[in-house]
Amino acid sequence: MAQHTARRVVITGMGVISPLGSTVDLFWHLLSRGESAVKPLRSFDTTPFQACLAAEVEDFDPEDFLHRKQVRRMGRATQFAVASAMMASRDAGLDLEQEDRACIGVSFGTSIGGMKEAFEYHDAATRTAYERVNPFTMSMTFPNAISSEVAIVLGIHGPCETYSIGCSSTANAVGRAYEWIKSGQSSIVVAGGSEAPLHPSVYAAMNAGRALAPDERGSIRNLPRPFDKTRCGMVLGEGAGSFILEDYEHARARGAKMYAELEGWGFTCDAHSMVKPAVTGSDQQRAAQLALSHAHWFPEEVDYVNACGLGTVELDAMETQTIKSVLGRHAYQIPVSSFKAALGHAFAASGAFQIIGTAKAMEHQFIPPTLNLSTPDPACDLDYVAGEGRPAHLRRALVNSFGFGGKNIVLALSRVDTAVATHDRCEHRYGDARSGELTGVS
Repeated sequence: MAQHTARRVVITGMGVISPLGSTVDLFWHLLSRGESAVKPLRSFDTTPFQACLAAEVEDFDPEDFLHRKQVRRMGRATQFAVASAMMASRDAGLDLEQEDRACIGVSFGTSIGGMKEAFEYHDAATRTAYERVNPFTMSMTFPNAISSEVAIVLGIHGPCETYSIGCSSTANAVGRAYEWIKSGQSSIVVAGGSEAPLHPSVYAAMNAGRALAPDERGSIRNLPRPFDKTRCGMVLGEGAGSFILEDYEHARARGAKMYAELEGWGFTCDAHSMVKPAVTGSDQQRAAQLALSHAHWFPEEVDYVNACGLGTVELDAMETQTIKSVLGRHAYQIPVSSFKAALGHAFAASGAFQIIGTAKAMEHQFIPPTLNLSTPDPACDLDYVAGEGRPAHLRRALVNSFGFGGKNIVLALSRVDTAVATHDRCEHRYGDARSGELTGVS
């Protein structure tokens, strides 16, 4: 990771397209109330599958944001990304005409990009013996389209990249944006993640791999069940979330609202399997330790962990052990929660939902609940904020993203008014984060 500087990185704008609503206020309102967007899938026939549930975005019209001609050249994931980025820019109060657009970056994550459109166009082309092919097929299906179209619509000329590392893609995009700002390469970065995986072929593959929670044709509705003893798999979702990441001094000079500060991050790979985490959780632990070290936090300063909380037997148990290993006895004293029971698993977009929800939780000092958690599991014995949300004193939070292929990322977020300069007082304990010395982490 790049060398740390004195620059601080803050979130000054957020936008969201989600199954729980397509404004940040509505998203937070429904999430904090414990509402679930998981219901029987309507966009295609699920009769061949053992599962039929999903969390769909139902209130999105791309022409609310874009001209019809622009809409036609973009896939659904790209439409989500562009719309959420436009909302984040407005929320941040950015006047792009007054900014040096060469110093603004775009950093987005996606797991499968335009795979939905790739399947659709292939089917259409084969039906016509390839005589009629959509000329936008390639540009729409490239994962690169997501960041590129955001840059095109907003007129941004700085670094522009799309990261695809599975479910951790958004966390990686945000972490890279953090590095750009810390290094001085950019003063502002539009970052986020987007996903539109609800297509029969994707659903069939996940169903065949027994990753989806069986729901008996929708008769079982309390799914998924993160950290519950009866957890049995995930439910798919979709959507996007975007952020304006900004140099603190730049944000302060223009009087911007600051939702949260990103103080550090950790990134590891467990090199174990494309679909299963390593049972030891050692590399997930190392990612959390790196995040603490880069942020210069003591473990006992963490007030909340926003968990990956997928709802699978292996990952939830491993994540619980990771939290306990990194935070020690303090792990039993702080709340943990997962949003996936409300929003499904939207691959890269899940990371965006996690960041937005955590930033709003710190703003409102309130933790949304982990839904469908009613049967305690001895292997998952932390305080998971089950049932109803809870007021809490939140200053610092860890956000876990553990993705397919063993890509493990942990972000360290804090309230801006409590993100004091802790570097000096912690340096003697943690040593230099760049060297990998984690002397203060047990």
